Amino acid sequence: MSAVERKTACVTGGSGYIASALIKMLLQKGYAVKTTVRNPDDMEKNSHFKELQALGPLKIFRADLEEEGSFDEAVAGCDYAFLVAAPMNLKSQNPEKELLEAGVQGTLNVLRSCVKAGTVKRVILTSSAAAVSGQPLQGDGNGSSHVLDESSWSDLDYLRSTNGISPAQAYAIAKVLSEKEASKLAEENGISLVAVCPVATVGASPAPVANESVANVLSLLSVSDSISGNEEINTLRMIDQYSGGLKLVHVDDLCRAEIFLAEKASPSPSGRYICCALNTTIRQIARSLAAKYPHYNVDIDALGGGLPEKPTILLSSEKLTSEGFEFMYKTVDEMYDDAFVEYGMALGILHYRERETTMSSEVERKTVCVTGGNGYVASLLVKMLLEKGYAVQTTVRDPNNPEKVSHFKDMEKLGPLKVFRANLEDEGSFDEAVAGCHYAFLVAAPVYDKSHKSDDLEKEIVQGGVEGTLNVMRSCARAGTVKRVILTSSTAAVSSLRPLEGAGHVLDESSWSDIEYLRSMEKLSPTQAYSISKVLSEKEATKFAEENGLSLVTLCPVVAVGASPVVRVDTSVPACLSLITGDEEMMNILKGIEKASGWSMPMVHIEDVCRAEIFVAEEESASGRYICGSLNTTVTEIAGFLAAKYPQYNVRCDCIEEHHPEKPTISLSSAKLIGEGFEFKYKNLDEMYDDLVAYGKALGLIPN
Repeated sequence: MSAVERKTACVTGGSGYIASALIKMLLQKGYAVKTTVRNPDDMEKNSHFKELQALGPLKIFRADLEEEGSFDEAVAGCDYAFLVAAPMNLKSQNPEKELLEAGVQGTLNVLRSCVKAGTVKRVILTSSAAAVSGQPLQGDGNGSSHVLDESSWSDLDYLRSTNGISPAQAYAIAKVLSEKEASKLAEENGISLVAVCPVATVGASPAPVANESVANVLSLLSVSDSISGNEEINTLRMIDQYSGGLKLVHVDDLCRAEIFLAEKASPSPSGRYICCALNTTIRQIARSLAAKYPHYNVDIDALGGGLPEKPTILLSSEKLTSEGFEFMYKTVDEMYDDAFVEYGMALGILHYRERETTMSSEVERKTVCVTGGNGYVASLLVKMLLEKGYAVQTTVRDPNNPEKVSHFKDMEKLGPLKVFRANLEDEGSFDEAVAGCHYAFLVAAPVYDKSHKSDDLEKEIVQGGVEGTLNVMRSCARAGTVKRVILTSSTAAVSSLRPLEGAGHVLDESSWSDIEYLRSMEKLSPTQAYSISKVLSEKEATKFAEENGLSLVTLCPVVAVGASPVVRVDTSVPACLSLITGDEEMMNILKGIEKASGWSMPMVHIEDVCRAEIFVAEEESASGRYICGSLNTTVTEIAGFLAAKYPQYNVRCDCIEEHHPEKPTISLSSAKLIGEGFEFKYKNLDEMYDDLVAYGKALGLIPN
């Protein structure tokens, strides 16, 4: 593999929280990565490299910020250099030397190695918002806030005005001076330099050892007795007061922003970029966490006085977003997800606590049913519902099949999960699973089993799908507790139409697949049977719901991609990966999906599907059907994208026939869903395939 095919990036400080997440993301994007650590033999800090090396070529080098030239070997031959390593010890007894001097000289040492390498196209310096907001600002008393952008610099005179600088002050001064000295050196040597100034970073990372910032941002959940006696909480309070509130960004968004700025060609990025997705306060975070994680007993009152309700200083990322970057995590709820909490447990910062032990009544925890819990979509839906605090009852045909139910073992740690035996063909078999449930998510549906080549698709797929849906609906009616049924349909019930002339057609929820046209073929195909089944299931379920006073909402997802808890998948994942794997059968299925969808390949990330399912369940005003798709594309566009992103896999662009369009002739609109307040997190192929390729490797579909 030549350098033209795969770019190489250097990431300094690979044992760190941010750097380890950045390495993982770069490897997933197809880069070769070189990283540096002070001691490669320290397995306590470096154990995560073994799993990261399974994602792609990763080399680890010994280097120290204090040693001139020690980064030369790691940087040699690299296209990009991400300078993440920096001294960080808020308990330092000699902050002037250990944080300030070491921070500036360490940055310059790595930059000099970049100059010597002669191959580095751009250096991305990870600075900090501490280099932006350390200045004496006061509110005007009218409730307004100061808004700081990249033109703002922390005031060095102000930071040095006390008797002896604290570690926090030394860190802020070091970041200011590092940025300015690095910019000077870069200009003198013709190197493209971009500085990223992240705020407090949250989220799970591969790093097996926590830095102080992770413990600080998780401290509201780690309090066991007295908040006032908790060192990390006091640090968080100090940051809140010093910075006019707490500013947060998810580590995934930070890494995405760094890569975005490294790769961006036109217009070329320059200068510094604040990376902040949320301006909030410790009080606002505490309220959100108290509601989301009641079993951690977050004591808001014990935070004491002197803390603002709203931030008095806001950091603006308008420069970053105006150049095309979009944050995926924008709320406390999204940032403090269960993956972050689990990471805190793995690091020993948080203790495992059963959600059930702190629930005082059924009112506090709603119970839901998810049918087909061993399925691709349903398994992730179960996981996300547990993470949101629901009790979940799910169904499978055979609870004793370890291949299909092994994923439930890990899920049971997230909250109360019960698994029931049920079959769509057996009337009443869902009664026990639905009993006592607040919501019922009907995800299970018969799918074509290519292993036994059924000749009776009408019976197995069409009739089986309709009757199976009605069987579960009848169980919901008998339960008497179900407030809403969420039926997972498909855009196969929307877009399977007679051929449309021209291009630019936009379909919404008023469109229904044409059953007469689908039945007009000489022989019913599995794809046609599936479309007919979805149309009839929706209509019969709607009729039944109206007759029995049930609230029914239907979600019609497009082709779903992304990682799921299940270790065995059928069609959409291997089909969407077929251009990489070269699987001819799956490639033909992919082309068939495009043709059946009117020469369009609409896509959505599976996480967004599950978020949408929960959204329409909880949104009281939701009604009718909702198309769920964030991207309209084509197989031709996907092939071109994959060939550029993953050159190491020799993507099969040659297999796309000339009659396949460059642009979709039909687009599916999710305007109704978005108009009611839903927002997709994954909106382009780059975001979707990062996760999908990693999942494909885990499943053994793609070689590492």
